[in-house]
Amino acid sequence: MLEEAGLTQRDLGELLKKPQSWIHNCETANRRVDVTEFIAWCGACEVEPEVGFRRVLRLTQA
Repeated sequence: MLEEAGLTQRDLGELLKKPQSWIHNCETANRRVDVTEFIAWCGACEVEPEVGFRRVLRLTQA
């Protein structure tokens, strides 16, 4: 989602008020993202949460 939104990890971190390392850890599965964090992440990337969740489901079912 980040690349499609034209954001870097640092950009997203600033939008979510989180350090870049937090974003990295979420993206590399070193940290799980809860539902409210996922919704905020989608909002920052201008993706509807339902669309983002469908993407996650497709990735986990592959």
